[in-house]
Amino acid sequence: MALRKVKTGIAGLDMMLQGGFPEGRMILVTGGPGTGKTIFCSQFLHHGATEQGEKTVYISLDETKPHFIEEMLGFGWDFRMLEQESKFTFVDASAIRRIPEKTKVGRLPVGGKELARARLIDSIFTTADGSGSTSIEKFIGDLGAQRVVLDSISGLLFRFPEAWEKRQAILDIYEALDATGATCLITSEALSIGEERQVQSEEYLSHGAILLQTLETGARAVRILKMRGTEVDSAPRPYRILGTGIEVHSDQSIFGT
Repeated sequence: MALRKVKTGIAGLDMMLQGGFPEGRMILVTGGPGTGKTIFCSQFLHHGATEQGEKTVYISLDETKPHFIEEMLGFGWDFRMLEQESKFTFVDASAIRRIPEKTKVGRLPVGGKELARARLIDSIFTTADGSGSTSIEKFIGDLGAQRVVLDSISGLLFRFPEAWEKRQAILDIYEALDATGATCLITSEALSIGEERQVQSEEYLSHGAILLQTLETGARAVRILKMRGTEVDSAPRPYRILGTGIEVHSDQSIFGT
């Protein structure tokens, strides 16, 4: 059975991926500040909603809905209109970064290793009638969303100081998102860059990983670090952030040859 591909909405990247992301997979988008991770993911959602007629979800652990809507309008992407058409849902999950370690939700402590991490995320999602919380998979399943973005996982992981706690937190969240059946992008801040960069747990646990970099020359490079189940162009390729979004030059080399 042929592996179905999901077009990213970034033509050059789709060439590198030989058609797009494998459907239903968990893809990590990592990079330093200002490399365009949020733009990348938003372009993926906008393309799905406008060109494929798909329902999409953006889970924000960092910025507010008004700021997101305004910023994306600058690229010509009207997510407010898509929301009105029931093709886009914004989930503000930033509150979980501010929950005190000793605060309790019901009988469950909500900090550190005392709580299943997926349950911490689940507390943000409300049922359709607003009567209480529900799981990630049920929330997204009820919406029928095919594309989901979690931006960014880094802020949540600061709550878990031990390496094993971080890995378990990532695994729990990934399992919850994977159960939705949607194609999911998760962003994270790269801790280092270059050939000696530090590989993070979220990269190991993802089905695929994309690295966005700003080089010392000021040029930008995108590299597919891994993509299970499909052959890809893993060479670093130049990209630009334009007024219409991200443009990847899959036929060019960052070395100018």
